Amino acid sequence: MSLRIVMRGQQLRIDHISTDRQTGRKGMIAPLHRHPVFHLMYIAGGAGRFVVNGRESEASEGLLYIINPNEWHQFVGSERRPLDNLECTFLLRNEDDEPEAANFFDWLEEKRGIAFPETIRNGPIRVPDRYRPFLLEGYRRLLDPASRYMMSDEHMSLMVADLLLRIEETVWQIGRADWHEHAGVRGGKEVDLLKGYMRAHLADALTLERLAQLVHWSPNYLCRVFKEHTGMAPMAYLQSLRMAEAEKLLLYTDLPVYAISDMLGYTDASYFARVFRRHRGRPPASYRIK
Repeated sequence: MSLRIVMRGQQLRIDHISTDRQTGRKGMIAPLHRHPVFHLMYIAGGAGRFVVNGRESEASEGLLYIINPNEWHQFVGSERRPLDNLECTFLLRNEDDEPEAANFFDWLEEKRGIAFPETIRNGPIRVPDRYRPFLLEGYRRLLDPASRYMMSDEHMSLMVADLLLRIEETVWQIGRADWHEHAGVRGGKEVDLLKGYMRAHLADALTLERLAQLVHWSPNYLCRVFKEHTGMAPMAYLQSLRMAEAEKLLLYTDLPVYAISDMLGYTDASYFARVFRRHRGRPPASYRIK
């Protein structure tokens, strides 16, 4: 048995390498290098200077570094305030048992269905005090002597997955707080405008780019703010409106399915039928009142 996670449609096996708490780290800890492993590094105390993918930052307590496979990185500890950090290192292996150069943030965006801002993707991420115990519990489980010396490889992989999920939830909560702060009152007004526009243009070939132009936002920012207000991505919301209108037309008109499909912006009636069945649980033709 082996534990796997899904990234970009691939089933990837977690291969735990090491988890450590390292203290008193001074001077050059690791020269500039890269390798096919993940580092999940949390700064527990002290100070230092980290370089990840050409971006330099001052390491300090409460910062989380998520270093993806093959990203260049370098660690230097302060001479006056030696570094204290927790670090989990692991591989993701594909079906050919080769290391997979996956990206944590691509996986997170795929799971959550939204784009994260570059300030989070490029890190480091400052973990608020209220989330630190939740995050540190994931490291603590991996560092427990019983886990390190007595548990199977599968059990260790499970605990790496637990840490990954804790980091995922922490980053999500931080991102949500940031979006609420920046969306404010403005976001509600623009989202309401877009919702009305969609209702009035169900037959049009609307795109995310077109919707973003209407409110002078970038597509990524639109997705984030729209989902915060509605719980859905813009194009998913548009599809839900179309399905609700299709339901009414099927129930209360004699229009053929292909005509309803065309009225709602679907040029392929068979594709419309598949989408409708996915949303309503049965095909359009069976939805008519007998």
